[in-house]
Amino acid sequence: MSGGQTQQQILDAVQAVIVRDGVRGASMRQVAEEADVSLGLISYHFDDKETLIVAAFERATARLREASEQAIENIGEPAERVRAFVRSSFDEEFLDGDYLRLRISLWAVALTDPAIAAVDARFFEEYADALRGLIGAARPELSKAEVRSRSIDAIALTNGIWLNWARYRNADDLEVGLQRCEDIILG
Repeated sequence: MSGGQTQQQILDAVQAVIVRDGVRGASMRQVAEEADVSLGLISYHFDDKETLIVAAFERATARLREASEQAIENIGEPAERVRAFVRSSFDEEFLDGDYLRLRISLWAVALTDPAIAAVDARFFEEYADALRGLIGAARPELSKAEVRSRSIDAIALTNGIWLNWARYRNADDLEVGLQRCEDIILG
């Protein structure tokens, strides 16, 4: 197994442990057991628990960012690009209970851990910048302030939709929420 594959195996394991036991319960030893690797191998790839946790959250946010970018690759019409970008966060991969628990853990830990807060803030800014660019292209008549306001509203709404999905898993509510989000952005 290559170094990259080993790191991915370890990151899969730490994400599983976080989902199951929370960040506080995720020890290097538990991750080693989950990944079926030695503790020394984990220490070879990651300096300490914090480095490991940060890498796991960076990976989770990077995947969401990649999915958003991929969703708009072959779409030319600006309003459709906005819709595809927003809806990409609601692909089955991200509506999975484990991913949602991981995401909620990220938000919770970001309140007390500066390194995790930096990961979350970086993702938020990258996502918000991309969304503002898409909104500006779809609605060039809007001022920068209005574009910013719509992007903030849309992000708050999509976060709420995720939480609602995590609790109730109602597909009709999901669709209504996404349509409302699109109305806010494009209306």
